[in-house]
Amino acid sequence: MDKVLIVDDDLKVQRILRARLQKFKDKFEIVFASDGAEAIKVLQQNSVSVVVTDIRMPKIDGLEFLAHVKESYPEIPCFVMTAYETPELKEKLSKSTLRIFNKPFLIGDLANAIIQVLEQDAPGGTLKGISVSSFLQLIQMEEKTCFLEIVSPGDEKGFFYFKDGELYDAVYNGFNGEEAAFRLLAFDKASIRLKNLSDDKIVKRIKVSLMNLIMESLRRKDESKESGQHT
Repeated sequence: MDKVLIVDDDLKVQRILRARLQKFKDKFEIVFASDGAEAIKVLQQNSVSVVVTDIRMPKIDGLEFLAHVKESYPEIPCFVMTAYETPELKEKLSKSTLRIFNKPFLIGDLANAIIQVLEQDAPGGTLKGISVSSFLQLIQMEEKTCFLEIVSPGDEKGFFYFKDGELYDAVYNGFNGEEAAFRLLAFDKASIRLKNLSDDKIVKRIKVSLMNLIMESLRRKDESKESGQHT
């Protein structure tokens, strides 16, 4: 089930949200964090589909946390809830946030926004039984703008980002760019989920061609097998 991470240092707000969002438990599961530092740990340990965060928090505030999400998990849509919206804050959040909920807000509106994003985010289901490299070449041929969620049989997860059929970036387990791509291409029997890419401002970290990436990945895999045979 999709997980929604809610970040707020006010425990009273957490209790209210937990109680009011209980009726939507068949749609998504809620995970709470009390500040940005704790939220980063949650993201490292869980597969999160949506983030909802407050702005004013101790340790790592909402703006710093959103910058981290944008950098390391650009596929995750983010909502902000705040009692202190200003024109300056709204401008800062415009590139990293789908919507700002001004406190107090209707919790039903937040739930509906989350559900809408989750439903839009799953246009084609999950594909199995096709190699990662073959599917990447298909995306390139069709010149799609999208991101791909790649999940190994062991439930490890990473992402590829395409713009107009060109591979821009990959993210996996703290790695970005080409190194992340090599590790994802090594997945055997992976599940692949194609999702629409609403934000086309993805940083282009991959500078080599897709075919060169695939060939280097095969070379590494062969080298690893030979090394294993000699041990």
